[in-house]
Amino acid sequence: MAWLDARGVEAEANFEAIGPRGLVGELRIGPEAAPILTAERAAVGYHITGPWAGRPFGVELEQVELFAPTIFVRLTPEGPSLGALDSLVEEFRRRPARPGASSPDIIVHDGLLRLEHAGGRARIHADARMIEGVLVSLSGRLEPTRLTLDGLSLDLEEARLGLVTRDGRASASLAGGLKSGRIGDISVGRGALSLALNGPYPDGRRPLGEGPITAVANLTASRLRRDSVEAEAVNVSGSFRGHASGGLAALAVRGEGTLRADVKQGRSGDLHVGALSATAQSQDITWRRGDGVSGDLRLSLIGQRVTTGALALTRLAADLTGQMARENGTLTATLDGPVSLSGGWSGLGPVRADDVETLAAIKRAAQAFSVSAPALRLAHGQGGLRVGLAAPAVLRSVSGGRLTLAPRAAKAVYADGGGAFDLRVEYGGLPTVDAQIPDYQLAPGAVRARTSLSVETDFGPMEGVAAAVGGDLTIGGGGLSLRADACAPIRMDRFEAGDTSVEDIRLALCPGASPLIVVKDGQWRISGRANSISAQAPFLQAGLQDGVADLVFGAQPSGLYADVSVMDGRLVDMADSPRSNPLEVAGDVNLADETWRGELALASDGRSVAGVELAHDAATGVGAVDVDTGKLVFAEDGLQPIDLSPLAAAIGSPATGSAQFTGGFQWGPEGGRSGGELTVFELDFASPAGAVRGLSGDLLFTSLAPLETAPGQELAAQQLQLLAPLATPRVTFQLLGQSLEIAGGAVKVGGGTVSIEPMSVPFDGSQAWRGELVVEGVQLADIVEATPFADHVSLSARVSGRLPFIVGPDGFRLVQGRLAAIEPGRLSIRRAALTDVSATGGDATAAVEGLGEAAAVAPAEETNTAVEFAYQAMEHLAFDLLDAEVNSLPGGRLGVLFRVRGEHSPPQRQEIRLTLGELIRRDFLNRELPLPSGTKVDLTLDTSLNLDQLLADYAQAQAARGSGEVQTPEPE
Repeated sequence: MAWLDARGVEAEANFEAIGPRGLVGELRIGPEAAPILTAERAAVGYHITGPWAGRPFGVELEQVELFAPTIFVRLTPEGPSLGALDSLVEEFRRRPARPGASSPDIIVHDGLLRLEHAGGRARIHADARMIEGVLVSLSGRLEPTRLTLDGLSLDLEEARLGLVTRDGRASASLAGGLKSGRIGDISVGRGALSLALNGPYPDGRRPLGEGPITAVANLTASRLRRDSVEAEAVNVSGSFRGHASGGLAALAVRGEGTLRADVKQGRSGDLHVGALSATAQSQDITWRRGDGVSGDLRLSLIGQRVTTGALALTRLAADLTGQMARENGTLTATLDGPVSLSGGWSGLGPVRADDVETLAAIKRAAQAFSVSAPALRLAHGQGGLRVGLAAPAVLRSVSGGRLTLAPRAAKAVYADGGGAFDLRVEYGGLPTVDAQIPDYQLAPGAVRARTSLSVETDFGPMEGVAAAVGGDLTIGGGGLSLRADACAPIRMDRFEAGDTSVEDIRLALCPGASPLIVVKDGQWRISGRANSISAQAPFLQAGLQDGVADLVFGAQPSGLYADVSVMDGRLVDMADSPRSNPLEVAGDVNLADETWRGELALASDGRSVAGVELAHDAATGVGAVDVDTGKLVFAEDGLQPIDLSPLAAAIGSPATGSAQFTGGFQWGPEGGRSGGELTVFELDFASPAGAVRGLSGDLLFTSLAPLETAPGQELAAQQLQLLAPLATPRVTFQLLGQSLEIAGGAVKVGGGTVSIEPMSVPFDGSQAWRGELVVEGVQLADIVEATPFADHVSLSARVSGRLPFIVGPDGFRLVQGRLAAIEPGRLSIRRAALTDVSATGGDATAAVEGLGEAAAVAPAEETNTAVEFAYQAMEHLAFDLLDAEVNSLPGGRLGVLFRVRGEHSPPQRQEIRLTLGELIRRDFLNRELPLPSGTKVDLTLDTSLNLDQLLADYAQAQAARGSGEVQTPEPE
């Protein structure tokens, strides 16, 4: 005790027995209030040395046996500390060992080690044996405590300790309960901890812990948590084999190791993991106290029943290799390798019997698929996790679809909560989709992305759909939505509805206040403003152009629905021979409970012209379009027939009167039909043939596409003002798809009738057609009086005959027409008219009784007596025969060959009086002589007219009715 006191160490001993071979007593080393070592009973065995042994007097310890000792030790960065005894321990360590000296054996029974460390205090109850300076065994119990070491903090419940030393190596073990703890920034719940370590036993020749080392550890915990990430029923096991160096203060360990973690279930936000197994292996890893860890790494991951929102993965697997390091609290790693997963997404709901095939294919593809990423690259550093792809990742659905995800240039697929990639979807009945995602960001429970995508698909009744759109895409909450940046061009080849299908649909769908596309809980909706709408309805032979509408179209549990509000557009006739002019259209069309309904208003230049009602039952295929114009009133400076239909081209403006049409289209599984009725009420108008008064009639249409009527349709007018008033003109006809079938028509004129034979008039203007006019007992006097020839010709003749004609691309042509007077009449042709005929290449001859051969009519300067008599004969000719042959000639001219036979009949009786001298001299032929009354005349007149010009000028005159008299050129 005195030796300890001399070195400043307070100590006390009470001996029960003392002798030459040993002593027994109670021992305390250190202050009474804070002893370093106490023993209730200490038995010390020794022997005394002296000169008889060739050594100085002294005592050499052989064994120290302690009963219920208590030892206080403090763990410091430099190692264990016994406080005031540290200097003595260091003195003994520096003192050279005496040759042949041996260390005493130390045996501890039911000892208590009071250990103070940075995390708190620990109390260890143990039995121990130290033989020749080597701790050969230790068996102890650790009272609940906190263990802290380099970021590791564990609140331990009671634990068992063990140590065995053999052949210079120590095997230590620790096994106990875990109340809680932290590993770095990971909190650990209640569990159990076991640790087994085998390494070189420290002695005076080498620092603590230097040499080969093996370690096995296992940690079970009810949970692990890091921020919002939580794992339950966790088991972590690890093993290491390597070499330790540097002593406790600068301990470094290098070797190979394996760490495996198994999680029964885990979650992060709405991400849930049913089971997860992760294994980290390193063939060369180094750990340095205070510096961290680094080395190669192989990371294998297998997860099962991973769910987030509507996504459920049955299996997730990864096998990545690379390098890792953890220094100053920062983990850096670069890993590459394959990743695969399989599962499904139920965000679209189950496949329903009434799903369209494309939607069903999408649902099937989403419900079961596998993903393979053969070259995934993970990098982690101060910026967090970075995910890249060295090769595209491919998703394959069980139903045959394929989704390919490819990296975009040098951008990461994921980094700092976002990333970029390109996406393509195809096959398996899926839409063909090309999507570029230049940027996306992860948010709690959602993914938000910039996207530009194009789609080609069939979707139920919508066939050949193609669209392109760019905007902001949000995926989360079991669905997705897309807000477009600009108008999306959309094309649809066909909206299938059987015989009532709509084709070649084009529009630009523009964004509004709501997302352009929303998909959620198995339902979807497309909404926005549709501009530049165009479409064709072949069954109507009609189409829509320049349409503008607010559109909502989608699917809900009850089926497809639509709300279309048409604000503007043009309804155009698509028939080969148009039936109507473009009309403005507006109104509403809706789809609900598999039934389309609509009410549309048609207008011409802002004037309402018709109401349209639409109904179609998609389930039965039965539907109808009903059109009702109401009573349309035509007025000057108002609505005109030509505004409505090109078929009204013959109805000159301004037309006055009214008309009404009712009709429509009906269809069903057996086919379609259409029809209607047009009623005309006393319509007055100017036609190319003249003014028409009081046109009326009912037309029954048996088809509207193509336009056809029932046979025997009739329109009648009160009067047609042609060259002369024509009373009660009437025509009977039938409209067929490609032609107008005229059954006949007649008009009363000049006390007789002009009728038309049955004929077919095609609507195709490139086709020629034939007809024939029949003239019966028509007096020509008033007609000729109304012509431009009235100044030169007057004719009183009642004629009959036939005038066959052809109408084609070359215009109107008469073919072998013939007219003949049916009673005597009178003809007067002024000399100027005949002069003009001769001067333009015509031919006129007149045979006058008593003059021998017929004389040719010649210009005035060549006049002789015979010619003079011919002129006089034609100026006042009473005929009993008149024939006219009519034929069209080249160049649009009309050739007429007249033959007239009669006698000279001037108003005043004429005769020739000659003197005897004139007869002898015969000079009376040199002066103008009157042609005697009653002289017989036989006249042949061969002439031609510019018929095309004549008809054009006449039509122009009728069109300009009311604009002043139009002068028609004289005949040539």
